[in-house]
Amino acid sequence: MGDQPIPLNETGRRQAQVCADVLSRTPIAGLFTSPVLRAVQTAEILARPCQASLQHLSDLREIGVGDWVNRYWKDFADDPAKRDWYTQPGLARPAGGETLQEVQHRAVTAVEQAIADAQDKPYVFVSHADVIRAIVAHYLRLDLAMIRHAIIDHVSVSGLDVTDQAARLLFLNHRPCLDRFL
Repeated sequence: MGDQPIPLNETGRRQAQVCADVLSRTPIAGLFTSPVLRAVQTAEILARPCQASLQHLSDLREIGVGDWVNRYWKDFADDPAKRDWYTQPGLARPAGGETLQEVQHRAVTAVEQAIADAQDKPYVFVSHADVIRAIVAHYLRLDLAMIRHAIIDHVSVSGLDVTDQAARLLFLNHRPCLDRFL
């Protein structure tokens, strides 16, 4: 899908509402979202019960897939960038797109700017699987090729405790009560 303005479907809206119900039990310092339509719609659903202000951060947007947009994965089997996508994701660049290393740089910069005046409450960032993987890899000091093995499902929740000294992974790809929608 890339950054195409594809809206949430009914299943996505229901999943986001379940996630919002779970998050509503936690005081949220701020909620930040990718400007891509499906992320914005998810963030709007999450923000309602949390009464958190919603801010769009362009650098949380989906990875730029360039010429791959609106095409099926099987359609570019011979593309060298596709062959490198899992083994060298930090360097693999679709024609007209960006590398995961570039995504990581812009997304981490956005997160760090957002939490610069950190309160003692969690922040919520709504983004996309590859962007989330890149952020998690940065804070846990993992290689981008290694993090490609991590599954990040739609409307899943991953949590990091970030301090000046280190980051701790609290949970990854948590899917609160979402199995009933499969």
